[in-house]
Amino acid sequence: MSEGNAKILQFAPFESFVSPTFWHKLAELKLDHDRLSDAKRSIFGHYTNRKASRCLLEVDYSAYNSSAQPPKFSHGAVGTIYNKNTIEEFKALDKTALLAEEGKCLLDDMNSGRVLNDASLLARFFVLSFADLKSHSYYYWFAFPCPLTPTLQLQCDALCLKELPNARQYAEAIRLLPADQQNFFVLYANEQENVWEARSLSAVLTQFDEQQSQHYYYCFADASEYENPSWLMRNYVAMLLQQCPSLVGRTLKFLGVRYDQQMQLDNSLIWQVVQAESSCNEQLQFVGWEVNRNGKMGPRMVSMRDSMDPAKLAENSINLNLKLMKWRLVPDLNLDIMAQSKCLLFGAGTLGCAVARNLLSWGFKHITLLDNGKVGYSNPVRQSLYTHADAVAGNRMKATTAATRLLDINPSAVCHGHVLEIPMPGHTIGEALRQQTEEHLQLIEQQVQQHDVIFLLTDSRESRWLPTLLGAAQQKIVINAALGFDSYLVMRHGSTRQEVGDVGNKEIAGLKCIGGEQLGCYFCNDVTAPGNSLKDRTLDQQCTVTRPGVSNIAASYAVELLVALLQHPQRDLAPAYYANSRNQQQQQPQLPEGLLGILPHSIRGMLCNYENILPATQKFAQCIACSKFLQINVD
Repeated sequence: MSEGNAKILQFAPFESFVSPTFWHKLAELKLDHDRLSDAKRSIFGHYTNRKASRCLLEVDYSAYNSSAQPPKFSHGAVGTIYNKNTIEEFKALDKTALLAEEGKCLLDDMNSGRVLNDASLLARFFVLSFADLKSHSYYYWFAFPCPLTPTLQLQCDALCLKELPNARQYAEAIRLLPADQQNFFVLYANEQENVWEARSLSAVLTQFDEQQSQHYYYCFADASEYENPSWLMRNYVAMLLQQCPSLVGRTLKFLGVRYDQQMQLDNSLIWQVVQAESSCNEQLQFVGWEVNRNGKMGPRMVSMRDSMDPAKLAENSINLNLKLMKWRLVPDLNLDIMAQSKCLLFGAGTLGCAVARNLLSWGFKHITLLDNGKVGYSNPVRQSLYTHADAVAGNRMKATTAATRLLDINPSAVCHGHVLEIPMPGHTIGEALRQQTEEHLQLIEQQVQQHDVIFLLTDSRESRWLPTLLGAAQQKIVINAALGFDSYLVMRHGSTRQEVGDVGNKEIAGLKCIGGEQLGCYFCNDVTAPGNSLKDRTLDQQCTVTRPGVSNIAASYAVELLVALLQHPQRDLAPAYYANSRNQQQQQPQLPEGLLGILPHSIRGMLCNYENILPATQKFAQCIACSKFLQINVD
């Protein structure tokens, strides 16, 4: 090819190939770590020159690792991701300035010689992105920065390696080089002396030998499947001429190393090129933005809604609201303690359904319900986990049906339902039911032991006695909710757990402090023992007749009280405060607050005047439910 007919060498641009796991990991990092920060983050990619398809640079979940770990037969690429907080910031960012900034980083690596020790810096890329975590849509734009240097002129057509007389010696020399150094290297091929030797960039360019340079082939792992070399060669040429300006105007031989499926190098190509003039670094411009699927300059968008595992998608979406709280409102919120806490609900009726739904909303995953009732026609309108079809079936038990519905809402939850009768004071048990009752009692004891939190949500007073007793004996957190027609009571039972040393309760002027281990339970203020509250009662007295909104209010308070308790450093030993005189009540001394506000002992509310009061009562030493066991010696 004569000088007048010399062709300009064209390059095959990189194409991004993004694994769905890359976006999954980005969503996790954004929610749990970066939050409102849009600082750039280092990432890694990889490309292969083994049976390369198109000219792909791939990223997956491993891109966020602290160091590059390219797969077998692949080479690493160094990148950066700029993930913006809003779509407006993504659109408004000066793309030209960002490309120039990244390009200057590339030039700095060339000038400083860092690329000689880490050649993967020549395979530089970056991603501008915006993650819409509500719709699971990701907007992104890849760029592969490259200095806009003078054109390269081809001195002859590309030559295939297998056409060389000593092709086998070339291939053997390349294979002797460790695989992790085959991304960029120099092959010394002196046919007269019968020497073929692959050398690292640092070994050649640190002390460049002008006389030997005529025998050099500048090799690189070529990810292109086309006749044109991949984009990498463009940066390679720029680096060589930057390190060795004497090469400007001289014919340079570049070898694009391409392996086939059998790891043969026959399809590798050689280009002989000349760059006629040098470039000025101060005036260099940069190119490299990737075109979109329409072949135009612009970002791409991908939706992960269909490609993500539905269970994982649901879990991420369910926790979205909770994780956003940690971004700005409550950075110290401990979500793990709620996800790990196991809740046992006695009762799967109106209160039980509402409490279970609120627990799911707060990220609780372990929920067990105990109930012996069937879904009736009157239930679905008040009890949110049941439908009319459940009532029509006639044999669907509340506990198991509610557990199934919770799994329908959050497939990653661990929910169980047990159908059983709670043994109650005042309710006689015939001999025929004795074995069943003992089995139910054993199951109740087992469930209390296996759970961390107990909710008392049954519709009678006496049905709460045994769970209260077992909760105190097993040192569990117990939350109680009871309803009247237009009133409700929500309370936490005092802890029976003993803390070693000083618990550090603060004394505040005008307020009485009761330590968590001294707080009373639901039965501490009783004058009489619990009995059969359903005997000789009419239908309206046997059913829980309340204003419909009362149960939802009480259930919400019950769950919020538990969450506040779990976030308190003392947990169930957290103290409660109350004003110790009416005078001081009017002065309204400031109650101490935890992470989510004050932590009362009990909440008594009335819808008739839309008022709440927060009384605190001490434990009764002879309480029939929560008092300590005393051994009395009778002479």
